[in-house]
Amino acid sequence: MTVVADEMAAVAATKTSFSDAGIAVRDLPENGHALSIADRAEGPIQFVSRWAGILAFCAAIGAIAYLIF
Repeated sequence: MTVVADEMAAVAATKTSFSDAGIAVRDLPENGHALSIADRAEGPIQFVSRWAGILAFCAAIGAIAYLIF
């Protein structure tokens, strides 16, 4: 019984939380300086990149439909 408990403890110790699983969160500067241009552009870039894949997929489907019909 203790072998199973030890293995489960090892797995629990190495398991990453959802906040650490591939999402990098950038903290705001503590000293109150203005955000850089990269920090300000991050939101719009993420929005565009989310929709770019969807639009490319729709364009590919439209081109295939145009060639078939």
